[in-house]
Amino acid sequence: MNSELRILFIVDAIQGRNGVGTYFQDLACHLEKRVAQVELVAPSLETPHPCQGIALPMPGDATQKVFLPRMRRLTQLAMAMKPHVIVVPGPGLFAVAGFWLASKLSIPVCMTHQTDYSKLVDLYWQGFTGRFAQTMLAWTNLFMFRGSTSIATISQPQVQQLRRQGIPHPHLVGTTLAPEFIEPAISEPRQHIKKILFVGRLAAEKNLHHFLELATQRPDLQFSIVGDGPLRAMVEQQVKRSHNLAFLGWCPRQTVRQQVDQHDLLILPSSVEAFGTVALEAMARKRLVLTTPACGINDWKTLAKGLVVMEAGETLLQALQRIEALPTAERAYICQQGYRGARQLNEDTLDQWLSVLQITANKAHLLPRPIPSATFAVLRRLAAYQT
Repeated sequence: MNSELRILFIVDAIQGRNGVGTYFQDLACHLEKRVAQVELVAPSLETPHPCQGIALPMPGDATQKVFLPRMRRLTQLAMAMKPHVIVVPGPGLFAVAGFWLASKLSIPVCMTHQTDYSKLVDLYWQGFTGRFAQTMLAWTNLFMFRGSTSIATISQPQVQQLRRQGIPHPHLVGTTLAPEFIEPAISEPRQHIKKILFVGRLAAEKNLHHFLELATQRPDLQFSIVGDGPLRAMVEQQVKRSHNLAFLGWCPRQTVRQQVDQHDLLILPSSVEAFGTVALEAMARKRLVLTTPACGINDWKTLAKGLVVMEAGETLLQALQRIEALPTAERAYICQQGYRGARQLNEDTLDQWLSVLQITANKAHLLPRPIPSATFAVLRRLAAYQT
């Protein structure tokens, strides 16, 4: 039964620092009320997790870090908890460690597919290095897919990607909302657009230069940017030249929610975006959201009426003018539909995840016998004596 499940999430993404990190942070928070036990093993900059080891700079982005897992601690946690399912997003050092540990403990793995790694590699690495990274990521991904009991993903295009890789029956799941975006009272949207917001990593795949160009084209409006990343210097230079652009850097979730409430329109101009959690958060606060066709959130029918999607060949300026030309009542209708759709998706996602986790746990008896491992034997012995 769902109420008896013990679930262990092992995630590389830093909590609260990007879409994947917030995804599992929010999901674990909701599942705590629905299952027997939930543990989230993920790096944290504020309160380091006991399983969090030393940090290394992330290739291509000096503003982020890659943490090594402390395998003794992770082994000790898994052996003490005895989870029914281990959930990993891959590939990553924590995820690979969790995947390997699950194979030694005969625990079913649910792997998630939330990022188009090949497109990101194309943006950050070129030449031989890029080709090598592509090959290694593809091989590791496929190896983990084939060894997982179930695969879950968050958009229809990614479902198709998985099927092309030979995964016949991936599970489609939605995205939950953090309590910070559900519980506080909502201020009704203004009748006119005066303040526009971007929230996300300051990185190439976000098409941030389009947002900055829009701020230059519309000096009559106020623009704000929340986030951090390799393009921070570009943003700071633009802020110095602009009277209508504010840069807040990285902000905690509560501050992000406050910023969403203070703005009239959120823009997600990404060229690569598996879902776009911040768009869902803005919809839950009754704010207008403009996305590109590349954003996975567009594929959810429950959210379609609450989004404005850019048309083919349309610039951000043209899309903004199209929104401004809408009657006030129609903009209010879009906000209301977005609000309802976001709340409904939150509930549907919990049901979807509980179903996937139960299905995965029920297949434990189908797992092959673990292959003996001297490394695991040593870890198990060390974990037993660890204080």
